[in-house]
Amino acid sequence: MVALPGIILSQSYEHLMHPKETSMSQPKSIEAKTNPAISRRDMLKLAGGAAAGLTILKRKAAAAPLAPKRFFDPISIERISDRDPGLQPPLLVDMQTHVWWREDGLKKMSERGENFLKALAGSRARIVGHPVPIADMGRVMFIEDLFLESETDVAFLNSFGMRGAFDGIDLFPPREAAKIRSMAPNRIRVLGVVDPPDGHSAVESLAYQCEELKIDGLKLYPPGPDITGWRMDDEKVTYPIYEALRKHKVKNVCVHKGLPGQFLEEYVHPADLARAAADFPDLNFIAFHSAYPYEAELADLAQKAKVKNIYAELGALASIWLTDPARYAKLLATLLKGLGPDHIVWGTDTPVVGPPHWQIQAFQAFTIPDEIVEREKCPQLTDEMKRKILGENTARLFNMDIPSVRKAVEADYLYKLRRDGNPPPTIDVNRLTKKS
Repeated sequence: MVALPGIILSQSYEHLMHPKETSMSQPKSIEAKTNPAISRRDMLKLAGGAAAGLTILKRKAAAAPLAPKRFFDPISIERISDRDPGLQPPLLVDMQTHVWWREDGLKKMSERGENFLKALAGSRARIVGHPVPIADMGRVMFIEDLFLESETDVAFLNSFGMRGAFDGIDLFPPREAAKIRSMAPNRIRVLGVVDPPDGHSAVESLAYQCEELKIDGLKLYPPGPDITGWRMDDEKVTYPIYEALRKHKVKNVCVHKGLPGQFLEEYVHPADLARAAADFPDLNFIAFHSAYPYEAELADLAQKAKVKNIYAELGALASIWLTDPARYAKLLATLLKGLGPDHIVWGTDTPVVGPPHWQIQAFQAFTIPDEIVEREKCPQLTDEMKRKILGENTARLFNMDIPSVRKAVEADYLYKLRRDGNPPPTIDVNRLTKKS
C-alpha cells in the first residue's frame, strides 16, 4: 500500500507538515509556539484501500460525505512514490511566495502589525511542529524552501507594503525583493507593491519600480490589516495605477482577495474586480487565494461582466483539502466551470506553509470525485489541466518561454544542488502501512 510521499500530518490541526525543516540563526523577537507533531506511524494513509477508520480529514460536505481516499488518485500517488518524471509540469511556477523579515529588521510595529506577523509565524509553526521566530522567515528560508526542498522552478517573490503598521517602511519593499532576485535571477521574479491612496507618490514609486527595479508585475493589498481600505475599481484612487502600468508595459495586476480575518472583510470581496477588468481589458487581474470563500462570486462576476482577464490563484488554500476535501473539490469545480482551466494559476504562500513540496504532491494526486463533477457540472481535473495550473498558465501570462527558462533553471547551481545532494524528500511508505 502506498501513501502520498512527503506529507506529515499534525495532530488536531488541519495543516500538513513537511518532514524536514531547517532553522536559521536570526534574531528571535517574535515567536509562535505549537504542539509537537505526531509520528509518521500515525499519519493518514491517502492511497486507495487504506485501512478503514484511520481518518484525520474532517468531512463537512452538505451531501453524504465521501471517503477521503476518493479525493486522491491512487495511480498518481504510485507515480509520485516512484518519482515518475512524466508527472512533473514542463515548468513549475509559484505565483505567491514571501519573505517576511527585512534585511535591516523592524524597528517598531503597531499592535495590528505585530499580530499579523505572529499569525504568520504561528501558521508555519503548526505545520513544521516547532516554534518559528518571524525573523527566521527571511531570504535564506525562502531559497531553501522553494529551490532546495521542493520542485519549484520559478517563484514570484511578492513585495508587501503596510508601512503604517511597520515603522513607516514597507514590510518587504520591492528593492529588497529585487536584491534577492539577483541571487538567483533565473529562478526569481518580482511583484512590486504600492498603496494607491498615496496618490502621485504611488504613481512615482511604481514608475521607479518598473524602470529601475524591472518588476514583473504588481501586487496590491486593498484590505491590509489596518483601519482603512480601498477598492480596485476606484477611478480616482486606483485607475491612475493601472494607467501607469500600461505606460510601462507591465500587464499583470495581482491582488489579495478572500481570507477575511486578519484583513478588513469589506475589501477582500471580489466585487470590485469585474469593472476594473472591463475598463482595462489589456491588463490581467489575478485574484490571490481565489477570493476564497467568495470564489463563486469571483467566477460569477467575471461571467456576468463577460471579461476574460480575471484569474484565480490557489495560494494558502492547501489546508482545505485536509479539513474538508469536498470543499476544496467544490472550489476547483467552481473555478474550472466559471473561469476555465486556462485561468487558474499555482501559488502556495511559502514560507507560511513550510516548504511547498507537500502541496505540490498533494495537488498532483488530487482528483474531483465523479459525484461532484456531475453535481457541479464541471470538467474533471485532468493531468493536462494540472500542468496548466502548475506553470503553463503563469508562463503564458508573463511571456515566459518555457524551453528557455527550463534550460536556464537546469543550468544553475540551485538545481544541481537539489538534484545531486538534496532531492525533495519522500517518506518510507512501508512505515505508513498498518501492521496486521
